[in-house]
Amino acid sequence: MKTRSLAATLILVVLAAAPLALAQTAKKPKKGGKGAASASASAAPEPTPEPAPPAPPETAAAPEDSASAAPTDLPATPPEVASEAWKEDSGKRYLFVGLRYRGNLIPKFLINTAVDGGASVYSNVFGLELDSRKDGFSQVFALSYADYNTGDLVFHESGKDSTPQNWSLVNSTLKAIYASVDLLWSVPIGDHLDFEYGLGAGLGVIFGNLENNWLYIAASGQGPLTGYDGNHYTPCQTTKDAPSCDPLNHSQATTAKVGNYTEPAGLFGPKPILFPMLNIPQLGLRYKATKEIEARLGLGFGITGFWFGLSADYGIDNSETGAGKATKASKGPTLHGML
Repeated sequence: MKTRSLAATLILVVLAAAPLALAQTAKKPKKGGKGAASASASAAPEPTPEPAPPAPPETAAAPEDSASAAPTDLPATPPEVASEAWKEDSGKRYLFVGLRYRGNLIPKFLINTAVDGGASVYSNVFGLELDSRKDGFSQVFALSYADYNTGDLVFHESGKDSTPQNWSLVNSTLKAIYASVDLLWSVPIGDHLDFEYGLGAGLGVIFGNLENNWLYIAASGQGPLTGYDGNHYTPCQTTKDAPSCDPLNHSQATTAKVGNYTEPAGLFGPKPILFPMLNIPQLGLRYKATKEIEARLGLGFGITGFWFGLSADYGIDNSETGAGKATKASKGPTLHGML
């Protein structure tokens, strides 16, 4: 009886203790987890990276600022090289307009090939010019005014004796308007500088007066004019002033050249209506100062003697390219830099 009671008591004790043992067994993994967490917590924490600064808020550009928002560091078109701006393109025609001056000298030794005495004569020529230039060749068209004022010149008829009837006074107030063209070839001899050679030709209309008056020696031996022979001469005012004033004492004279006689105009003779211009050779220098400006210094020999000349011209823009060809052609040339 006692034995059964003891067995029953043991069974009850075991049944009562089993749930408690199971409960304690189930809690062991939690204790292990807590240990792991403690171990990881005890380890040194890794550094946390600093957060990136916030991006600045984007602002929408106003429509009017779109041009200023464009990048400014784009490469610009390289400017034209100033040292080569004066150069001219092959196959392209260039036009220049400007002014010219020429000083014309008829030296006394040339005059003395026809008559004796006299003096060297210097005349001034002014004009407008148009230079049409292509591939180093210029056609320079000009309209010029020439003044052939000489003052009083005492001449002796060449090959005759020194009697008064062979002496005369000439005074020119002649003028001329010439239309001409110079044909000039260029050879570069340095930056901006060309040597030019060629010729010129033209035709002039002559106007003004050419006086031709016979002379005599006054009884006193005094007179306003002096010949190269040392005698003093006086212009004849009438055919009765002296024997040298009478047409009978002048060979082949049909007109009495007294009283400030003026030669008539004609196709030929002392005072022609038309007079040719011919300059051979013609040499000089052409200086291209800038892309728009050219200047010339020239020397030459022509029918009217030796001359030197200066000119300065400005470029006319006659370029016609692309879509603007018709517009430029309709407007005509404009005066500004062309090269």
